[in-house]
Amino acid sequence: MRQPDFWYRSENGITGQLLWPFGLTYSLAGKIRRFYRKPWCAGVPVICVGNLQVGGTGKTPTAIAIAHFLNEKGFDTHFLSRGYGKKVSGPIRVDPSLHTADAVGDEPLLLAKIAPTWVSADRRATAELAVRAGAKILVMDDGFQNPSIEKDFSMIVISDEQGFGNKRVMPSGPLRESITRGLSRTN
Repeated sequence: MRQPDFWYRSENGITGQLLWPFGLTYSLAGKIRRFYRKPWCAGVPVICVGNLQVGGTGKTPTAIAIAHFLNEKGFDTHFLSRGYGKKVSGPIRVDPSLHTADAVGDEPLLLAKIAPTWVSADRRATAELAVRAGAKILVMDDGFQNPSIEKDFSMIVISDEQGFGNKRVMPSGPLRESITRGLSRTN
């Protein structure tokens, strides 16, 4: 999906202002979702690499760097991914010799070259499978706004090229939630 140009123009642009009520509704839905969802504790540390805006910001390369570091220290690290654009229903463990980008998404294939990678929209289900398979640390590639799993450490990655765009929440801007709310939940 190509992002609208007005997302990266002035905060005072007319299109963003007109769509502001819809962004407010989206923000409210996210707040309600986080309020009513009690996060599940995986029993192992969970590191979440997320962002506040839609689209690519460098989450996957950051998650890979973290896993390299943890693996060098002797931790059995596993990745959790939603598998953006995937066709298979999960949860499944990604096998690069068996799965294609169409099946599991392109990012999980990159992650699976570094550490065991689990894909599903159901983050808890993938976490449970990863822990049963021996994971000592879980690294979530994206999932910052997903309240289903308790995170021990959350970071956001910000594109130095795009920043936060017009600083508005979807659909009036590129943000998944307000900057203030998102930053309040990061480490």
